[in-house]
Amino acid sequence: MDTIRFNFETLKWENITVEQVKLWENAFPDCDVVDILTKKMVVWLDANVNGKGRKKNWKRFIVNWLSSQQGKYEQFKKGG
Repeated sequence: MDTIRFNFETLKWENITVEQVKLWENAFPDCDVVDILTKKMVVWLDANVNGKGRKKNWKRFIVNWLSSQQGKYEQFKKGG
């Protein structure tokens, strides 16, 4: 299995499988995983290309981001 990575030249993810996306969608049901991966993360990474945007563990970065988004939705549902 190839390692997930973000290509800063094409601004696209590499080596993310359909199965991986389904796993994330199941784990984070209140997140639009594809939208977050293809829009929000891309914009953030492009803006942080020379600093915070360089990661060693891309899978952890994605899971942490989705977890944060899931947590925000859960807080909103609780009214807080």
